Amino acid sequence: MQTPLPLLNTLIEIEEFHYHKNDIVTPHSSLWGDFNFSFNGLLEFSINHQLFLSPPSYGFWIPPQTEHCSVAVDEHITHYICIRIHPELCNKFASTCKTFSISPFFRHTVAELLAQKKLNYPSVEYQQHLLQVLLDQMQFAPCYDQYLPQSNHPILEPILKKLADPLLFTQSLQQIFESFNFSERHILRLSQQELQISISEWRNRAKLIYVFSQLKQGQSIKRIAYELGYQHSSSFIEFFKRYTGQTPSQMREA
Repeated sequence: MQTPLPLLNTLIEIEEFHYHKNDIVTPHSSLWGDFNFSFNGLLEFSINHQLFLSPPSYGFWIPPQTEHCSVAVDEHITHYICIRIHPELCNKFASTCKTFSISPFFRHTVAELLAQKKLNYPSVEYQQHLLQVLLDQMQFAPCYDQYLPQSNHPILEPILKKLADPLLFTQSLQQIFESFNFSERHILRLSQQELQISISEWRNRAKLIYVFSQLKQGQSIKRIAYELGYQHSSSFIEFFKRYTGQTPSQMREA
Protein backbone atom coordinates (compact mmCIF):
# COMPACT_ATOMS: atom_id res chain seq x y z
CA MET A 1 0.00 0.00 0.00
CA GLN A 2 1.44 3.39 -1.04
CA THR A 3 2.08 5.91 1.75
CA PRO A 4 -0.07 9.01 1.26
CA LEU A 5 1.84 12.22 0.53
CA PRO A 6 1.87 14.91 3.25
CA LEU A 7 -0.42 17.87 2.75
CA LEU A 8 1.24 20.79 1.01
CA ASN A 9 0.50 23.09 3.95
CA THR A 10 3.08 21.07 5.91
CA LEU A 11 5.64 21.40 3.10
CA ILE A 12 5.23 25.04 2.02
CA GLU A 13 5.19 28.09 4.29
CA ILE A 14 4.73 31.73 3.24
CA GLU A 15 6.06 34.68 5.21
CA GLU A 16 6.10 38.40 4.42
CA PHE A 17 8.53 41.08 5.54
CA HIS A 18 8.81 44.85 5.30
CA TYR A 19 12.31 46.31 5.04
CA HIS A 20 13.52 49.90 5.21
CA LYS A 21 16.49 51.02 3.13
CA ASN A 22 19.77 49.51 4.37
CA ASP A 23 17.99 46.98 6.62
CA ILE A 24 20.27 43.94 6.76
CA VAL A 25 19.37 40.28 7.14
CA THR A 26 22.49 38.76 8.69
CA PRO A 27 24.13 35.58 7.25
CA HIS A 28 22.08 32.46 7.88
CA SER A 29 21.06 29.17 6.27
CA SER A 30 18.17 26.75 6.63
CA LEU A 31 17.32 23.10 6.11
CA TRP A 32 14.44 24.34 3.94
CA GLY A 33 14.80 26.01 0.55
CA ASP A 34 13.65 29.61 -0.01
CA PHE A 35 11.75 30.91 -3.03
CA ASN A 36 11.78 34.67 -2.54
CA PHE A 37 10.32 37.58 -4.45
CA SER A 38 9.47 41.24 -3.97
CA PHE A 39 5.96 42.69 -4.15
CA ASN A 40 7.77 45.98 -4.48
CA GLY A 41 11.29 47.19 -3.76
CA LEU A 42 14.69 45.62 -4.31
CA LEU A 43 16.91 43.37 -2.20
CA GLU A 44 20.56 42.57 -2.84
CA PHE A 45 21.72 39.11 -1.74
CA SER A 46 25.28 38.03 -1.01
CA ILE A 47 25.94 34.30 -1.50
CA ASN A 48 29.38 32.72 -1.75
CA HIS A 49 30.98 36.13 -2.43
CA GLN A 50 28.54 36.75 -5.30
CA LEU A 51 25.88 39.45 -5.46
CA PHE A 52 22.36 38.66 -6.66
CA LEU A 53 19.56 41.16 -7.25
CA SER A 54 15.95 40.34 -6.42
CA PRO A 55 13.61 42.85 -8.14
CA PRO A 56 9.81 42.72 -8.58
CA SER A 57 8.47 40.26 -11.19
CA TYR A 58 11.42 37.92 -10.59
CA GLY A 59 11.65 35.15 -8.01
CA PHE A 60 14.93 34.09 -6.40
CA TRP A 61 15.58 30.46 -5.41
CA ILE A 62 18.01 29.68 -2.58
CA PRO A 63 18.63 25.92 -2.05
CA PRO A 64 18.68 24.37 1.45
CA GLN A 65 21.78 24.84 3.60
CA THR A 66 22.98 27.80 1.52
CA GLU A 67 24.29 30.59 3.70
CA HIS A 68 23.09 33.99 2.54
CA CYS A 69 22.54 37.54 3.71
CA SER A 70 20.69 40.45 2.15
CA VAL A 71 20.26 44.21 2.30
CA ALA A 72 17.34 46.40 1.21
CA VAL A 73 18.53 48.94 -1.36
CA ASP A 74 15.29 50.71 -2.26
CA GLU A 75 14.61 54.24 -1.01
CA HIS A 76 11.14 53.23 0.16
CA ILE A 77 9.84 50.26 2.16
CA THR A 78 10.38 46.92 0.44
CA HIS A 79 7.52 44.42 0.78
CA TYR A 80 9.22 41.03 0.48
CA ILE A 81 7.86 37.48 0.36
CA CYS A 82 9.67 34.31 1.42
CA ILE A 83 8.16 30.98 0.37
CA ARG A 84 9.83 28.24 2.39
CA ILE A 85 10.05 24.85 0.68
CA HIS A 86 10.43 21.62 2.70
CA PRO A 87 13.49 19.50 1.76
CA GLU A 88 11.11 16.82 0.48
CA LEU A 89 10.09 19.17 -2.36
CA CYS A 90 13.49 20.75 -3.02
CA ASN A 91 14.47 18.09 -5.57
CA LYS A 92 11.96 19.78 -7.87
CA PHE A 93 14.30 22.81 -8.00
CA ALA A 94 17.92 23.51 -8.89
CA SER A 95 20.78 22.74 -6.52
CA THR A 96 22.18 26.24 -7.08
CA CYS A 97 20.71 29.74 -6.77
CA LYS A 98 18.49 30.74 -9.69
CA THR A 99 16.35 33.68 -10.80
CA PHE A 100 12.85 33.03 -12.15
CA SER A 101 10.44 35.16 -14.16
CA ILE A 102 7.13 35.25 -12.32
CA SER A 103 3.78 36.28 -13.72
CA PRO A 104 1.09 38.61 -12.34
CA PHE A 105 -0.97 35.45 -11.74
CA PHE A 106 1.79 34.15 -9.44
CA ARG A 107 1.72 37.41 -7.46
CA HIS A 108 -2.09 37.22 -7.20
CA THR A 109 -1.85 33.60 -5.99
CA VAL A 110 0.56 34.62 -3.23
CA ALA A 111 -1.63 37.59 -2.30
CA GLU A 112 -4.66 35.29 -2.01
CA LEU A 113 -2.72 32.84 0.17
CA LEU A 114 -1.67 35.69 2.46
CA ALA A 115 -5.28 36.88 2.66
CA GLN A 116 -6.41 33.35 3.55
CA LYS A 117 -3.62 33.11 6.14
CA LYS A 118 -4.97 36.21 7.91
CA LEU A 119 -8.33 34.43 8.09
CA ASN A 120 -6.57 31.36 9.54
CA TYR A 121 -7.27 29.39 6.33
CA PRO A 122 -11.04 28.76 6.67
CA SER A 123 -10.93 26.12 3.90
CA VAL A 124 -8.10 23.56 3.94
CA GLU A 125 -9.15 22.32 0.48
CA TYR A 126 -8.86 25.82 -0.99
CA GLN A 127 -5.50 26.31 0.71
CA GLN A 128 -4.21 23.03 -0.76
CA HIS A 129 -5.42 24.03 -4.21
CA LEU A 130 -3.69 27.42 -4.05
CA LEU A 131 -0.45 25.85 -2.81
CA GLN A 132 -0.48 23.31 -5.66
CA VAL A 133 -1.02 26.11 -8.19
CA LEU A 134 1.84 28.04 -6.56
CA LEU A 135 4.17 25.03 -6.65
CA ASP A 136 3.39 24.35 -10.31
CA GLN A 137 4.15 27.95 -11.24
CA MET A 138 7.47 27.90 -9.38
CA GLN A 139 8.49 24.66 -11.09
CA PHE A 140 7.77 25.78 -14.63
CA ALA A 141 8.71 29.48 -14.52
CA PRO A 142 11.48 30.61 -16.94
CA CYS A 143 14.82 30.30 -15.15
CA TYR A 144 18.13 32.23 -15.27
CA ASP A 145 21.44 32.01 -13.43
CA GLN A 146 21.16 35.66 -12.37
CA TYR A 147 18.85 38.57 -13.03
CA LEU A 148 21.62 41.08 -13.66
CA PRO A 149 24.97 39.23 -13.81
CA GLN A 150 28.13 41.24 -13.15
CA SER A 151 31.68 40.95 -14.43
CA ASN A 152 35.10 42.10 -13.23
CA HIS A 153 36.52 41.74 -16.73
CA PRO A 154 38.71 44.83 -17.37
CA ILE A 155 37.01 45.53 -20.71
CA LEU A 156 33.44 44.69 -19.78
CA GLU A 157 33.18 46.21 -16.29
CA PRO A 158 33.42 49.90 -17.34
CA ILE A 159 31.05 49.25 -20.24
CA LEU A 160 28.42 47.77 -17.91
CA LYS A 161 28.81 50.73 -15.58
CA LYS A 162 27.92 53.11 -18.42
CA LEU A 163 25.07 50.91 -19.66
CA ALA A 164 23.50 50.96 -16.18
CA ASP A 165 23.76 54.75 -15.79
CA PRO A 166 20.22 56.26 -15.99
CA LEU A 167 21.69 59.49 -17.35
CA LEU A 168 22.85 57.55 -20.44
CA PHE A 169 19.69 55.53 -21.07
CA THR A 170 18.77 57.77 -24.00
CA GLN A 171 21.98 56.76 -25.78
CA SER A 172 22.01 53.68 -28.02
CA LEU A 173 24.36 50.74 -27.47
CA GLN A 174 26.42 51.92 -30.44
CA GLN A 175 26.80 55.40 -28.93
CA ILE A 176 28.01 53.88 -25.66
CA PHE A 177 30.45 51.57 -27.46
CA GLU A 178 31.97 54.49 -29.37
CA SER A 179 33.66 55.74 -26.20
CA PHE A 180 35.65 52.48 -25.96
CA ASN A 181 38.45 51.34 -28.24
CA PHE A 182 36.96 47.94 -29.01
CA SER A 183 34.85 46.71 -31.87
CA GLU A 184 31.15 46.16 -31.31
CA ARG A 185 31.53 42.52 -32.35
CA HIS A 186 34.23 41.98 -29.71
CA ILE A 187 32.07 43.55 -26.97
CA LEU A 188 29.03 41.49 -27.95
CA ARG A 189 31.05 38.28 -27.96
CA LEU A 190 32.66 39.12 -24.63
CA SER A 191 29.32 39.87 -22.97
CA GLN A 192 27.91 36.54 -24.08
CA GLN A 193 30.94 34.74 -22.66
CA GLU A 194 31.06 36.61 -19.36
CA LEU A 195 27.36 37.23 -18.66
CA GLN A 196 25.64 34.36 -20.53
CA ILE A 197 23.13 36.88 -21.88
CA SER A 198 23.34 39.44 -24.65
CA ILE A 199 24.49 42.96 -23.85
CA SER A 200 21.15 44.37 -25.06
CA GLU A 201 19.24 42.03 -22.71
CA TRP A 202 21.54 43.06 -19.84
CA ARG A 203 20.83 46.72 -20.47
CA ASN A 204 17.07 46.14 -20.68
CA ARG A 205 17.17 44.49 -17.26
CA ALA A 206 19.23 47.39 -15.85
CA LYS A 207 16.59 49.76 -17.20
CA LEU A 208 13.83 47.72 -15.55
CA ILE A 209 15.47 48.03 -12.14
CA TYR A 210 15.47 51.79 -12.60
CA VAL A 211 11.83 51.73 -13.75
CA PHE A 212 10.74 49.73 -10.68
CA SER A 213 12.28 52.35 -8.38
CA GLN A 214 10.77 55.27 -10.32
CA LEU A 215 7.28 53.73 -10.32
CA LYS A 216 7.48 53.23 -6.58
CA GLN A 217 8.47 56.88 -6.11
CA GLY A 218 5.37 57.98 -8.03
CA GLN A 219 7.16 59.18 -11.15
CA SER A 220 4.84 59.60 -14.14
CA ILE A 221 4.91 56.99 -16.90
CA LYS A 222 5.46 59.70 -19.49
CA ARG A 223 8.50 60.99 -17.61
CA ILE A 224 10.00 57.50 -17.19
CA ALA A 225 9.49 56.79 -20.90
CA TYR A 226 11.31 60.03 -21.75
CA GLU A 227 14.22 59.17 -19.43
CA LEU A 228 14.58 55.77 -21.10
CA GLY A 229 14.73 57.37 -24.55
CA TYR A 230 11.23 56.54 -25.79
CA GLN A 231 9.49 59.19 -27.85
CA HIS A 232 6.08 57.70 -27.08
CA SER A 233 4.81 56.30 -23.80
CA SER A 234 3.09 53.45 -25.67
CA SER A 235 6.48 52.07 -26.81
CA PHE A 236 7.75 52.10 -23.24
CA ILE A 237 4.58 50.41 -21.95
CA GLU A 238 4.97 47.69 -24.59
CA PHE A 239 8.60 47.15 -23.50
CA PHE A 240 7.62 46.94 -19.83
CA LYS A 241 4.74 44.56 -20.45
CA ARG A 242 6.95 42.25 -22.51
CA TYR A 243 9.19 41.74 -19.48
CA THR A 244 6.71 41.77 -16.61
CA GLY A 245 3.40 40.64 -18.10
CA GLN A 246 1.65 43.82 -16.97
CA THR A 247 1.63 47.53 -17.69
CA PRO A 248 3.48 50.04 -15.48
CA SER A 249 0.12 51.28 -14.17
CA GLN A 250 -0.96 47.75 -13.23
CA MET A 251 2.29 47.12 -11.35
CA ARG A 252 1.98 50.43 -9.52
CA GLU A 253 -1.59 49.62 -8.48
CA ALA A 254 -0.56 46.15 -7.36
